[in-house]
Amino acid sequence: MSDELINDPQFKAIMHVMNEITGNKVPLRNSWELAARSTLRELQHQIDDHNALDDSDLIDLLNQARIEIKYLLSIISDLLERVKQRDIEIGIQQLRLNENEVEIQRLEHQVHRAN
Repeated sequence: MSDELINDPQFKAIMHVMNEITGNKVPLRNSWELAARSTLRELQHQIDDHNALDDSDLIDLLNQARIEIKYLLSIISDLLERVKQRDIEIGIQQLRLNENEVEIQRLEHQVHRAN
């Protein structure tokens, strides 16, 4: 790359953004979450459109669907967070297990040398 390009502020800004994204510092949404939010927006548009006609049964049904989707999103998010926490706990336990195995090997070597 030329020095001009490397020193270009726009290039630096683009590189900074790319590094943030590839460094996972930018929160990315899951595809299921994007789809659900899109569906929620469409349901809200339908509610707004039909509300003018005062079709209360349809409005109630659409509102119920929105509530259920939000509830399911909440459950999925909570479960994913629990999985992440469980993975962290498993990792910590694995580290402890590895440390214990190393200590056992060290002690076995000492016993072997003593004999």
